[in-house]
Amino acid sequence: MIFSTRMSVRIVDLYFDEPIPRQRDSDIIRYHQSTAPITGASCTPFCTIVVDLTRSESELFSKMKSHTRYKIRRASERDDLAYEFSSEGKPDTIRRFADHFDRCASLKRLAGVSRQRLSILASHRVLDVSFVRDTAGEVLAASSYLLTPTRVRGLYAGASYRATNDHTRRALIGRANRLLYWRDMLRFKQAGFELFDFGGFYAGEGDAEKLRINEFKLEFGGKILHEFNCAIGVTLKGKIILSAIQHRERWLSQRRDYLKRVTTRQMLSDSL
Repeated sequence: MIFSTRMSVRIVDLYFDEPIPRQRDSDIIRYHQSTAPITGASCTPFCTIVVDLTRSESELFSKMKSHTRYKIRRASERDDLAYEFSSEGKPDTIRRFADHFDRCASLKRLAGVSRQRLSILASHRVLDVSFVRDTAGEVLAASSYLLTPTRVRGLYAGASYRATNDHTRRALIGRANRLLYWRDMLRFKQAGFELFDFGGFYAGEGDAEKLRINEFKLEFGGKILHEFNCAIGVTLKGKIILSAIQHRERWLSQRRDYLKRVTTRQMLSDSL
């Protein structure tokens, strides 16, 4: 359960069927990944993919695709990569992660990380970040997670594929990214978490990039869950603000779709 205030609006974020707090001193309650729609709330379906961390280490590894296992072994034994993590929420660590993610996102023409969100989670001691670096100290892949009592949920992740056209370098980054997830899973398993949640799974068919991300996540042998994200305005202020937020999100989604179509048409035109 996360309490935060933004522009005087009091928000409670609940995750994975957490009970509503007795003292609902809030304007908006948001239910993240509920197993069923919340009565009276505005709900949207949400798909994700999870890995069962209660399995043994050998079983977890065997459930992965064979080429994924090979890449993890090679990254561990031959690539001389360094893995690090932190759940202390230090500002320098958050900044380093956010800078890396923003560089990756800009190359894909995507929005940057919400540093405010990361800082809020860090203040509640529920943020975890991890990195894999090469011998020169450059971050090749990084991930961030929300920690709940039994489930770890992915937030933002970035691997620097698009920063180079060198095929050897890109292959190294791919192995580093898979090593990152494997080491994260093992670490969370050892800490007693039961589920590793990738933080989303694209349920559509028209976005080739998201479908490639789906394929990457499926390499790790997880299963798909169908859940719901819901939000409800508790006070009049909350209802007004929530309506405005939802209107803006719809507009932004439509704009992103339009820009993607324009970019695709332009790329096709340039290739002719």
